[in-house]
Amino acid sequence: MIMNRILLPVLIVLWSLLYSWFWNCQRKPHCSVGNYNGNNSAIVAPSIENIDDNNTAFLAEQADSEVRAESQVEELLFNPLDIYFETAQSEIYQSPEIDDFITTAKKYLSAHPDKKLSVVGHTDNDGSDATNDPLSVMRANLLKDFLIADGFSASQLVITGRGQREPIASNETAEGRAQNRRATIRLAE
Repeated sequence: MIMNRILLPVLIVLWSLLYSWFWNCQRKPHCSVGNYNGNNSAIVAPSIENIDDNNTAFLAEQADSEVRAESQVEELLFNPLDIYFETAQSEIYQSPEIDDFITTAKKYLSAHPDKKLSVVGHTDNDGSDATNDPLSVMRANLLKDFLIADGFSASQLVITGRGQREPIASNETAEGRAQNRRATIRLAE
């Protein structure tokens, strides 16, 4: 049990370092955009006097693509992301899906300080409401602490615990109960 508590964080840190190294050191030469040979040449924007109709159309198209990208980000953040837990446990197991959501949410919230993330904890039906309600709040707070440690502002996180009241699967099977032991994170409306 103690080995799992130590080994899992060590593996997560090692994976993060390896992934970061790959992304920053190995991927750049394969990218189609940018100059990665070490030259620090600056990109100079055209002056207003040199902008013609073609440039205006390009800038309008670029602005339109940025609006589409913003709506795709919002769509990702409005779709709830479920983070699952073991029975009576509150440990968070990271996945690439969680990392992608967190990276996107961090960028979006830094650009929109008036927006908030909703973090809702849930449990399966094992145990009573007196046990499950505090456990669901504990799971939501654990996810909140995880997000704050990752650079999120506490003022942009709204925490709620629902206990066993909002199952997404049947509590009659082990698989259904596993799906109900979760914390859901999404952009607050």
